[in-house]
Amino acid sequence: MSRRWGISLFRCLSISLLGISLLVISCGRREKRILNDVPLPSVTPKGDDETLEIVTWNIETFPLAGETTVGEVQRIIEDLDVDLFAVQEISDTVAFRQLLQGLPDYNGLYSKDNYRDWYQKTGVIYKKNLITILNVGQIYTDDHYAFPRPPLVMTVVAQANGQRFDFRLLVLHLKAGPDSTDLKRRREAAKKLKAYLDSQIASSEEKDFVVAGDWNDQINDPPGENAFTVFIEDSLDYRFLTFPLAGDPHFASYPRYSSLIDHILISKDAIDEYRGGTTTTLRLDDELPNYFQDISDHRPVMAKFPVFKASP
Repeated sequence: MSRRWGISLFRCLSISLLGISLLVISCGRREKRILNDVPLPSVTPKGDDETLEIVTWNIETFPLAGETTVGEVQRIIEDLDVDLFAVQEISDTVAFRQLLQGLPDYNGLYSKDNYRDWYQKTGVIYKKNLITILNVGQIYTDDHYAFPRPPLVMTVVAQANGQRFDFRLLVLHLKAGPDSTDLKRRREAAKKLKAYLDSQIASSEEKDFVVAGDWNDQINDPPGENAFTVFIEDSLDYRFLTFPLAGDPHFASYPRYSSLIDHILISKDAIDEYRGGTTTTLRLDDELPNYFQDISDHRPVMAKFPVFKASP
């Protein structure tokens, strides 16, 4: 039995969803869903009992296709069986709360920022039997130039198998756009973000930081075009876990332009917790033919931290 799910060995129930009969049959951890006598596609689980999985996922003006998107994202989260999602582009908070209501094994929250008449919030969705979230806030709330969406900051305490990993998590969604002003704004954001991290690491007991989100730019651009040189040049103190994926179209998180723009950055002290870990792009569109139509134009990016190995 997975540490993540309290699912009984056999469960069968019939659900009425928008007037359509949906049969859900569970046998063990995975569920088989049947809609109008046709099996629904599922995605391969990525959760592991010995790792903490952190996924950054831009869920494109959620919910992109209304109720359909809410149900599909619920199903993807259940199937993936990972521990924590850092999400961007929550455009409908009612729909987001509906999403959480359909995920009994998860809790979640979204940012408090609200600007003009239209906004895209950031948030997290996390396993409630594994993770505790504390000290939630936002930074640079008055700096719209560098941070049109103020970074969401929180303390994450994750515990399993007698092991514990606590760290500060930042959920990021930087300025989009290809022109020189957009690039300048992302560079300014990176500069200020690094200054914040440097200051926090120097002045507080917590040294483990994880920054996950839609950075809206590639990390393998040449120096003159790179928005994140300030982090890349300080490789002793910070590491982009997505660097090994950069430049390979197979791992593009924004396949419209074959680019990797969703990243996970960690501070030096978190490297020990990541040692032996892996990072990859989750190509959900390979398993879900309607992914780009109903869910998002971004693929999720996942890092696995092997911090829950039981002591011998």
